[in-house]
Amino acid sequence: MKGSTLLSTILKGEWLIDCHNVHSYYSLVDKIIAGEKINFNPEPKSILNIVSANGTPLRRNDEGQAVVTPGSIAIVSMRGEVIKNGDYCVYGADEIVAALTIANNNPQIAATIFDIDGPGGAVSAIGLFQEFARDVKSKPVIGYCDSALSLHYWTAVEVCDHIMAANNVSARFGSVGVVLTFADNLEAMKTAGYKVHEIYPEESAHKNQAFALARKGDYSAIKEEFLSPLAKNFQARVKANRPNLKEEEGVLTGKTFFADKALELGMIDSIGGMKKAIAMATIMSTTNNY
Repeated sequence: MKGSTLLSTILKGEWLIDCHNVHSYYSLVDKIIAGEKINFNPEPKSILNIVSANGTPLRRNDEGQAVVTPGSIAIVSMRGEVIKNGDYCVYGADEIVAALTIANNNPQIAATIFDIDGPGGAVSAIGLFQEFARDVKSKPVIGYCDSALSLHYWTAVEVCDHIMAANNVSARFGSVGVVLTFADNLEAMKTAGYKVHEIYPEESAHKNQAFALARKGDYSAIKEEFLSPLAKNFQARVKANRPNLKEEEGVLTGKTFFADKALELGMIDSIGGMKKAIAMATIMSTTNNY
């Protein structure tokens, strides 16, 4: 089933996400499992667009094809929750990284504006962005952000050479933290007449132990084995990529900040609009660093 990647991600439950958006998906899971028809958008909006160096639409040839001229700027969008592999419900990190790679490898494109707006997503998604930043990226990427929270902020600090708030009204940054959520449906299954058996050999004494304890209300193993290592890794990557970061209370432990405060704390580099982002991309593409 095409939507299975989203379902498995929801059920796995490891998220770099602000607020509790993921809870709203549980009803979707129930509907799909029950065989209800779900209407997905068959023609999603493109996440890769290209404009000229001054931000105007590209000229089209006699066949109606856009002509990408030297110095053009790519705009790649990452909006809403992100999972590792996309499906009909959401774009995945695999698709977004593919768009970033296409822009990076096009000799006519000078730089990319990474248009980011979202609350975060699945833990498994961040590795693909790290791989792009480490092994693929050779041109400047400007992060143009409204909400860059949790996974979206981690992605920005990994991929972007300059992080710009799209405005100083709604733009927010941070939520540096990790959450694990899962729905315990055992009681509901018992009520429905199901009797669930989990049988482990002696050689697998620790298999799923952390989750078994969590079902009993003991979250210590989940925190120690899963969440704390992820949170520490997140914090370390933010500090490594934002060397001027001011580690005030909450900056690395989950608080969110509006643009003016984020700029003061060194979480971002500037505040502006799309025209400023395009100008910054053009300027950075001419420096000796690229």
